[in-house]
Amino acid sequence: MRTIDSSIVEEKKSRQKYAELLCDFMFKRLFGSEANKDVLKDFLNMILEDKEIKTVNFIPNEHLGLTEEDRKVIFDISAECNNGETLIIEMQKGFQKHFRKRALYYTTYPINEQARDARDKFVKEKAEGKTDAKFDWDYNLKSVTVVAILNFRFAHLGDWPEDRYRSSYRLREDGSHEVMTDVLRFVFLELGRFNKCIWELETVFEKWMYLLRHMHEMTEIPKELDEPLFRRLFFLAEINKFTAEEFEQYAKSLDNMGDYQNIINTAAEEAEIRGHMRGLEQGREEGREEGREQGRQEGRQEANTDAARKFKLLGVDVEIIAQATGLAVEDIKGL
Repeated sequence: MRTIDSSIVEEKKSRQKYAELLCDFMFKRLFGSEANKDVLKDFLNMILEDKEIKTVNFIPNEHLGLTEEDRKVIFDISAECNNGETLIIEMQKGFQKHFRKRALYYTTYPINEQARDARDKFVKEKAEGKTDAKFDWDYNLKSVTVVAILNFRFAHLGDWPEDRYRSSYRLREDGSHEVMTDVLRFVFLELGRFNKCIWELETVFEKWMYLLRHMHEMTEIPKELDEPLFRRLFFLAEINKFTAEEFEQYAKSLDNMGDYQNIINTAAEEAEIRGHMRGLEQGREEGREEGREQGRQEGRQEANTDAARKFKLLGVDVEIIAQATGLAVEDIKGL
């Protein structure tokens, strides 16, 4: 593991009292540790609104596909609640164009695992002489819910309010909106849409959203957030209380977060300028909007390719690069 110079540690400690909650280390410290399972439970009960989670237990977050060629995915946090429902909790710092489709893809893993578990149970009972029947699974799936905290905003249809930051999706009939099944659910929190000032906060939900965006900017607990739950969050995020190993992990997480974002931003800016210029030139020559749009699309594609190439130079895993840029794994390998 790369070590952090002690002078840098002291400098960062003096500049910032509370940690950035949207880096991997702090996100998993708050929501992915046994010691703080009650924090995760309270947070989920607030987010999901129409159900009560009494217990939550962490389960493996690494999931394999059906074959060796299938992509392996690693969720930020995987958990199971008291009714057997699987919960996938994701935090996405940078904009990803197809994140909603990515969330849908993620649910296929725990669903397929339910089928495999049913088969494994049957094989075991067969070997123990507890049944002589043929395998027959009734597809009675347990629910899978994705909760995603996003440090950006989605584009929505219609007159979606600018400040509406929570959305919840299920499978519904087009006309009557009857729920086909409650097995799949997706809840997105768009921090990019939350812009309230601290004196405007009214609900616990709003206070959570404010802390996720702004805790690292604070130097003390403001009176608006001086409550038992939030005092605990401030305690967990106080950098001077980190052990040397914890600070090492936090600093590395911040470095990774900054490196990735800087690469994406720089590549996007450079490619956008090139694409824009090509689009304008082609638009002038052809006198059509199609030329400008094609140039913009080429610029976006070039931005993703540039970012992927630089990620590879940093030694980032190809699967992670594919998720971050939307490029195919084979295309990235060929860069």
